[in-house]
Amino acid sequence: MKKFFAILFLTCISFPIVNAQSHWSFEVHSGQVFNLPMPLTIRQDGYPDIKFWAQYSSESFILPVYWDIRLGRWQNKRAWEFEVIHHKLYLINTTPEVQKFNVSHGFNIIMVNRGFEKKSIRYRTGAGIVLAHPESKIRGKEYGTSVVDLDMGYYISGPVINFAISRPFYIGSHFYVNAEAKTTLAYSNIKVVQGNSDVYNIAFHLILGLGADFLKSGNE
Repeated sequence: MKKFFAILFLTCISFPIVNAQSHWSFEVHSGQVFNLPMPLTIRQDGYPDIKFWAQYSSESFILPVYWDIRLGRWQNKRAWEFEVIHHKLYLINTTPEVQKFNVSHGFNIIMVNRGFEKKSIRYRTGAGIVLAHPESKIRGKEYGTSVVDLDMGYYISGPVINFAISRPFYIGSHFYVNAEAKTTLAYSNIKVVQGNSDVYNIAFHLILGLGADFLKSGNE
């Protein structure tokens, strides 16, 4: 796992600076997420598959809260970025068979983005993986109930893509407030007791945060 994160980070920073117009940026956000209803399929050994349209809440401001962190390297109004989002899913429309289905310690999204800026508006698209921590109770069988901190049960569970538009509002030459709207589209294969599930998620994120430019060289 450490090797995976190292590869993603090095991908972000390994593009050479070929002229003086460059800088780094770092941003921290919170915000609200809206999830579209999507198909959910749950398979358990010895039982028929469960299939229905799942409705999820993200409970963005309830612990553990939603957050988004992004590190970018800008050159000539274009950037390579490394982004991590702590997204969460809580099944709203539970059933007698599906008593709980949450990914609440993180439907974590880890991505590399390509961005560019035009007339003070920043556009970005990215791709990466979902690192999920599932908790469920299916037909009375509970999964992900460990209370041991070192046994948190995180799994690389599928791909994700990202589309976003943002507007930084500068406070001086280095610091800014960033307002952003983004869409993430993800698929995850989530474990349950004696089986697994297919989880699709299309989410709309409205986020607000603080950013800083640093290690500037030349004139942007």
